[in-house]
Amino acid sequence: MDLQPGQNISISKQSPAPAAVDITLNWEPANTALTLDSSAFILNAQGKVRGDDDFIFYNQLTLPGGGVQRASDGRSFTVAFAKLPAGIERIVIALTIDQGQRRGQSFGQLSQVRAELRDAPRQAPLATFPLATKMMAETALIVGEFYLRNGEWKFRAVGQGFVGGLGPLARQYGVDVADDPDAAQPHPPASIKPAAPPAAPLPAPTPIRLEKITLEKKGSSISLEKKGQGFEELVINLNWNQGSSGGKGFFGRLTGGGKIDLDLGCLFKLRDGRAGAVQALGDSFGSLQQPPYIQLMGDDRTGASAQGEFLHLNGRQWSQLEKVVVFAFIYEGAPNWAETDAVVTIQTPGQPTLEIRLDSHHRDHRMCALVMLENQGGNIKVTKLVEYFRDHRLLDQAYNFGLRWVAGSKD
Repeated sequence: MDLQPGQNISISKQSPAPAAVDITLNWEPANTALTLDSSAFILNAQGKVRGDDDFIFYNQLTLPGGGVQRASDGRSFTVAFAKLPAGIERIVIALTIDQGQRRGQSFGQLSQVRAELRDAPRQAPLATFPLATKMMAETALIVGEFYLRNGEWKFRAVGQGFVGGLGPLARQYGVDVADDPDAAQPHPPASIKPAAPPAAPLPAPTPIRLEKITLEKKGSSISLEKKGQGFEELVINLNWNQGSSGGKGFFGRLTGGGKIDLDLGCLFKLRDGRAGAVQALGDSFGSLQQPPYIQLMGDDRTGASAQGEFLHLNGRQWSQLEKVVVFAFIYEGAPNWAETDAVVTIQTPGQPTLEIRLDSHHRDHRMCALVMLENQGGNIKVTKLVEYFRDHRLLDQAYNFGLRWVAGSKD
């Protein structure tokens, strides 16, 4: 059924009542120039978060305990009602335009935002909320909310614009925000000197960082600077738009039902000259505690993972590495890169989230070099590549790793 703004639907009274619900967000046109981010606010009876852990967004994907999980690509959330903490009565789902105010963008540049609700275990459709956005001047949108009423969980279609972007929206629900990349601050606020020195305040928790940097152009780069003892663990994620086609599994839905197996991996070179690859092909999954200090966290062969694939890099051992080129490889299926709407994110504590999108495509080549990490004086220079190659050997030659390649397979 299609919902109208303000209309609700009972989740608890569905037959059978779902243990968890997926809510997926899509928009038209799908190839918009806007950079859209989704978030969820887990609220108590007073309409506030209990703490910053109750804010789910691109830098914090999961509510402790697993009651709410956000897909890395930002397209969907899974709400498991039995896993929600006691006292939680609302879950607000929002969509915002990254740096929309600075760039002069708004939801009026889209024709529609669409939310689809499904019974998560069975993937049975529950409801759809199509929202026309052509006249919206805002850069933030409250899409809808799950709420508890007399022991019954419901979903309400909201469709309300919000002025100011993600930072002000988060503050409305009680989230302590440290930075807001969309906020204009031409002058520092004036301060009044107190008549007497105030009592020493209690240590405050570290506020949420909203900072995210998108590397827009091929060849653009940024340097992550070493702080204190160095870097913590770097998490590199590659994810795709799940789409809505009728195939089975994660990648099947991307290609209208055709099977595809897309792998994440990397080539590395250590400071002592040793080089190699970390990838599922050949079961070369690497290690975090010994060379190459990079590990592939599993290989999703079923296409069922909504989180995509992950490489972890031990930042404390970054001094041992010279460079790393992260790539994606289509092991099986047609090289239909344009349909994936793929995005790479790089996250490490104390640094802004980096985002790289595959915004150029090549239909004939199975391999894409995504991003390069280089050791420059102990810092990490991150460069957007998005270059396509026929095979590993040609990618190796382009970036001078000097490896010998033979045919391989996955068990």
